[in-house]
Amino acid sequence: MSEPPTDRVPTPPTDQAATPPPRRPRHHSRRSVTPAARIVAQALLVVIGLSTVALGFSWFVDTYDEALAYRGAPVCGAPATAPGANCTKQETGRVTAKKTDSNGDSTTYGLTVSRETVPTATYSVTEGLYDSLENGVNVDLTLWRGRVVELSHQGHRSTVQSTPWLTTLKLALLVGTGTVLAVYGLLLRRLVSWALPLAVLPFLVLFTVLGSIILITAQWPFALTLALPLIGWLVLTAITATMSWDY
Repeated sequence: MSEPPTDRVPTPPTDQAATPPPRRPRHHSRRSVTPAARIVAQALLVVIGLSTVALGFSWFVDTYDEALAYRGAPVCGAPATAPGANCTKQETGRVTAKKTDSNGDSTTYGLTVSRETVPTATYSVTEGLYDSLENGVNVDLTLWRGRVVELSHQGHRSTVQSTPWLTTLKLALLVGTGTVLAVYGLLLRRLVSWALPLAVLPFLVLFTVLGSIILITAQWPFALTLALPLIGWLVLTAITATMSWDY
C-alpha cells in the first residue's frame, strides 16, 4: 500500500566539513603604552623643552653682554692693556651733514661723519649731541672691534646701536621651539589638538625677536633686562598651555 503524499520539503544534508573553524583572537603586536612609559616620555619632553629655552636665554644674555662689553674695556695703547686684549680705540671724525626725520610725535636726529680710513657713514644720535655740532666740526668717536659704538662732543654722548637681527632670530627659534616641547610634555594627555601649540610657535618667535631687539638696544640694567623677558615667557607659556588644555 502506497504512503500518502506529504508537503514536507526534504532537508538537504549538512556538510560538516564546509563549516569554517572558529577564528582565534588575534594578538596585537603593539602593546599599549604603560603609565610609566608615558611619564618618562612626558618628562623627556619637558626636560628637552626647558633646556632649549635655557639655551636661548643664554644666547640673549651673551648678546646683551657683547653690546655693553666696550664700556668696561681698556683704551688701546694704555699701560694696563694686555697684549692681544680687546680694547677701545679713539678716533676723530668730521661732521659733513645733519638731518632730522619727524614721524608723528618722535624725531630722529642723524649725523653724517667722514673718517680718514673708512667710508662716510650716518649715525642716529641724541638731540643734545645733534645740537652741539655743526657741519665741519670734529666729533670724537669710540671704536670697538672696528665698529663705531659711541660719538661724543663737549660732554654730549650718543651710543651707536647695532641691531643683531640674525642672533635674535636664532635665540627666538630656540625659545619658541623649547616652549612648544615643554607644553607637549606637560599636557601630553590633555591636548585639545596636537597642532595647536605648534600653531602658536610663529607668534612666540615674533614676540621674542621684537622683545630681544628692544631690550638689547635699550641697554637697561641687567636685572631688569633679564626679568622682563622671563616674565614675558612665563605669561606666553601659560597662555599657550591654557589654549591647549582639553577641558
